[in-house]
Amino acid sequence: MQPDLSLVFSSHSRELRTYLQRRLGDGHTASDLMQDTFLNVLERPETCIQDIRAYLYAIARNLLVNHHKQERRRRTQTLAPEAFAQMVDDRPSPEEIVDSRLQLERLHGLVREMPVRTQEIFVLSRIEGLTQIEVARRLGISESSVQKHLAVAIAHMTRRLRGR
Repeated sequence: MQPDLSLVFSSHSRELRTYLQRRLGDGHTASDLMQDTFLNVLERPETCIQDIRAYLYAIARNLLVNHHKQERRRRTQTLAPEAFAQMVDDRPSPEEIVDSRLQLERLHGLVREMPVRTQEIFVLSRIEGLTQIEVARRLGISESSVQKHLAVAIAHMTRRLRGR
């Protein structure tokens, strides 16, 4: 049997609001959660309630937990401006950028030293990421031919990078 909500409200609202306010430290939010508690009871008219006071407190506790979770999600940590100066910049330095470009140019030069077909196979395989079978199909050659060209290309790159 559903209790008379106006009687329940007049009997328990003050006590429930005090309970919520002690846990929140905020009277406005406590009033909002108290109203939400009673709205929950109203939205479930078919619920058979044995102990209305315990039922109200259970709903209020759940609403309180949800409220705290939402507050933690909303909360952002503020940093003092000095803290930003201590953060590490993960961008490469101008020197690192220049060094990377020089290395890339050197690699391009080493690739250009190879025969044209070997360059083409090396680029398709190592730069574009095609499998040896895909390279063979694209160029209309055998897979073993692709393997031989790659072996030549890798040997050339290794030898030149080691300075021989």
